[in-house]
Amino acid sequence: MSAAARAAHAIVDSPPHLILDEIAERLCATAGEPSPLGFHRSHPGEAVLAAARLSAAARSAYAERLLHASGIGQYVVLGAGLDTSAWRVSRSCKIWHVDLPGVLAWRSSLSNQAGIQERGVSVPVDLSSGDPVPELVRAGLRPDVPTFVSWLGVSMYLDAEAVRRTFASLSALAAGSELVFDHIVPASDRDDAGHDYARAVAAAVGARGEPWHCTPAVGQVAEWLDTAGWSPLESIGESDSVAAGFWDRTDWLRPMELVRFTHARLRS
Repeated sequence: MSAAARAAHAIVDSPPHLILDEIAERLCATAGEPSPLGFHRSHPGEAVLAAARLSAAARSAYAERLLHASGIGQYVVLGAGLDTSAWRVSRSCKIWHVDLPGVLAWRSSLSNQAGIQERGVSVPVDLSSGDPVPELVRAGLRPDVPTFVSWLGVSMYLDAEAVRRTFASLSALAAGSELVFDHIVPASDRDDAGHDYARAVAAAVGARGEPWHCTPAVGQVAEWLDTAGWSPLESIGESDSVAAGFWDRTDWLRPMELVRFTHARLRS
């Protein structure tokens, strides 16, 4: 669904666009019917779909912008799923995709069906209980060289202890490594649009009440990072991460207080 949302953004929403993801469109075409991309094409004004497009596009655009600015040549995608950022980074950048074994196998299968040559090394790890760094090193990552880590769209499905443990495990990377992380804010920090989206997601997945497990406040995330050796550089709302003028629009996209992005750097 995240890949479909990224692909659909440039197809059904009006310019300006945050991201153009033709690879995701090709992957979605292999996923069978009903196509997740087809939902966006057929119902572009559906509020929950529009919010999903904004979140998926905004977080990818934010992380990729910081990756390019960092100049770091090792790039790790935690909870990779069908992330396609590997096709939008420098060819000289070395890439690792971390996810559950079954998810990585599914990703590889869809890529093969779509005729897409995968970029990056697959590293199977269960982030709910495993440490990704030793597996990344075994897969060729150099722990003495800074690494850029993108961890998006995952933390809300883990418990708080797993998130804190992952921050701590990533502190084994080289000083100067950077991390981009997103999280759902607690109910008290959401606006009406954020509450509406949370209710819609809960209904869609058949859950009762809160659809996510980990919804820390901004201060909690900063404390977790600092304790693990990371210096938070920026915490910004999803709606504020876009360029000036983005909200001067007449389509279905609307700002929403629900997701925050955090950028941090590992201390020496």
